[in-house]
Amino acid sequence: MKLLEGNTVMRIAFLNLCHTDPVLVARCARRLCADPDFDMYIHVDAKQDIEPFKKHLNGIDRVYFTPNRHKVYWGGYNAIHACYELLRTALNSDRNYDYFVMMQNLDYPIKSNSYIKEFFEANNGKEFIRGCPIGGTKDWEFSRKYKLYYMKDNPYGKASNKNPHKLLITAVSTLLSLTTIGFNGIIKEKDGDYKIYYGCAQWAVTRQCAEYLDNFEGTHPKFNRKMKIMQFPDEEYFHTVVHNSEFKTHCIKYDEPEQRWLVNWRNLTYFEFPREVTVLTKADYERIKDRPDLFCRKVRSEVSGELLELLDNEGENERERQADIT
Repeated sequence: MKLLEGNTVMRIAFLNLCHTDPVLVARCARRLCADPDFDMYIHVDAKQDIEPFKKHLNGIDRVYFTPNRHKVYWGGYNAIHACYELLRTALNSDRNYDYFVMMQNLDYPIKSNSYIKEFFEANNGKEFIRGCPIGGTKDWEFSRKYKLYYMKDNPYGKASNKNPHKLLITAVSTLLSLTTIGFNGIIKEKDGDYKIYYGCAQWAVTRQCAEYLDNFEGTHPKFNRKMKIMQFPDEEYFHTVVHNSEFKTHCIKYDEPEQRWLVNWRNLTYFEFPREVTVLTKADYERIKDRPDLFCRKVRSEVSGELLELLDNEGENERERQADIT
């Protein structure tokens, strides 16, 4: 095992936002938590029954459920509350983690545990949260994220446009957009201006950055109020905070030019997004196994089983190769 300076072991908290497929969640936890320095924290959407998750995760060492749960809706701000629930539960533990890795339910490791650990050791101090600068953009694809008024914390986000509840919410949102259409994408707070950034909801940050994020949420009410009415705030909140802070220059990339499409802003998780995120299967194995990314998404236990077996076997083969070397 490689050690960090001062013989301190690299400890990583994997923060998993969950709402479905407890079999997959348990498989991912079993795979990662086989390393004694890797722990997983689970937030189960409060709209879902937690018991299947408890059943499948029972007996796996160092798996922890958040004490509080939030109802997470597609594109809603409650996702931020859930992320903070995960982050704070891990920060307040006695494990003193070096990195906090945000995951989303249908993610799965491509690389072995030893590779993941050595990757973070080699890159210790770097923040893996890229950000596309969209504040002040002239591209409507981006500016509509903050110029329009979004009300997403409700169960009608993916309902038919003919649904009466959806129609009412759309009407109210359209009217309220008259109050936000002139916004330029820069949030003015008591400690300065925050230009809005956009990026992937899966990221990884150091303990110092995680503590900064933890403190930020409780001290920036104007920022929070604006984020609550934006489109997909989990793709903007943390990125905007980090890229307007001293941690920006610690990011793997920063001051990048504006570029459309989320696939261009991946951090450590590989995914494909032609119209919606593609569910990966065995047919995708050769394409993803040698990628530099640590994780992939989406996978589902019922259709991605053969792919998961191949990824697990690849990890086992790497462990055997490492054992032969040492």
